[in-house]
Amino acid sequence: MTKKVIYFLLLTLLLTTVLVGCSGEEEATTILEEEAYVPVEVERAETKYIGNGVNLNGKIHANDEAMVLPKIPGRVTSVNVKLGDFVQKDSVLFTIDQKDVLRSIEQAEQSVNLAQRSVEQAENAVETTKISFETTKENIENAEINLQRTKELFDAGAASRSQLEQAELAASRRPLETVENQIRQAEIGYQQALNQLSQAQIGYRQAQDALEDTVVRAPMSGVISILNVVAGELAGGTQPLATIADINRVYFQVDVTENIVNMLGDGQEVVVNIPAALEGEIIGTIDFISSTANPNTRLYTVKVNIDNQERKIRTGMSGSMDLDLDGRDNVLVINSRAVLNQEGEDIVFVVEEDHAIERQVVLGMNTGAEVEIVEGLREGESVIVKGQQYVVDGERVKIVGGE
Repeated sequence: MTKKVIYFLLLTLLLTTVLVGCSGEEEATTILEEEAYVPVEVERAETKYIGNGVNLNGKIHANDEAMVLPKIPGRVTSVNVKLGDFVQKDSVLFTIDQKDVLRSIEQAEQSVNLAQRSVEQAENAVETTKISFETTKENIENAEINLQRTKELFDAGAASRSQLEQAELAASRRPLETVENQIRQAEIGYQQALNQLSQAQIGYRQAQDALEDTVVRAPMSGVISILNVVAGELAGGTQPLATIADINRVYFQVDVTENIVNMLGDGQEVVVNIPAALEGEIIGTIDFISSTANPNTRLYTVKVNIDNQERKIRTGMSGSMDLDLDGRDNVLVINSRAVLNQEGEDIVFVVEEDHAIERQVVLGMNTGAEVEIVEGLREGESVIVKGQQYVVDGERVKIVGGE
């Protein structure tokens, strides 16, 4: 009796286990069927600009530069600027020792005074000889009158030959010729004195100019970009004391290849980035494109003018220029990773109600990162960009990334 009870209990337990096992398998199968999906990431199709861009690196240069050279050599006595200062045109930058120049001015002034006195003396000599000429002329005229009377008296026997000869001698014009020659010599002396005065005055003005040249002024407005002197140093020769750069307008210089140069033109606006100076993009205008390539690099130089009124951009800074060589605006664009090619056809998968839907598309411009969709999609649709290789049309999916 006991064995039968034990057998019955074991059979009941076995049947219960089998029934429970079958029920669990059915439930598990149902759960798996309900939860089966492919995880994907999506991006929305957008209407925007697409273009083939090129990024080129270059340097910033001053629009205009001027080297400051002293006009006369000498020892620098004061330096009124420091590197990076902004200076206005004609402002005083340096002064050079004036002692030698002041002595030259004093000597030149003495030379002018001496020459002035020589002119006065020569002028008096001319006046004196002219007075002598008038007196001599008057005496000769009187002597000629007396000679005429003496001749008449001699013919009448009332005057001797000796008296006639004396009258003829007194009426001779040779003294007048002598005085005329003295006048010419005096006038020559006067002209020479005037010339000497003029030379002395030129020397004086040059000495005054040299004094002005000891004050070195800014030839243009701009920033002191190079400073090569300190007080006490000797200045002169070809070494500039400083360089002034006009950075109110600067230019970005870049070298481009032959396949790019003909896509650019004077006046064309381009985007320049100078991270060290400004955040964001700067719009510049192409001002110069070289007509010949550098023989060493085979590249063409391009200069882009940039407004820099705030003077935040400095010469020597590095920058980059973005060029859109071929672009289209207001077109439907998706991530190029979304596109699959199956049997020669371009397709994408969009997500609709948690299912992957296959779409055949017609492609346009392709930049590598993005591609234009000419046909097959609508703006705003969610396009699978990751996981599309693992889905088929109509398969259940779950978005795990993107928008």
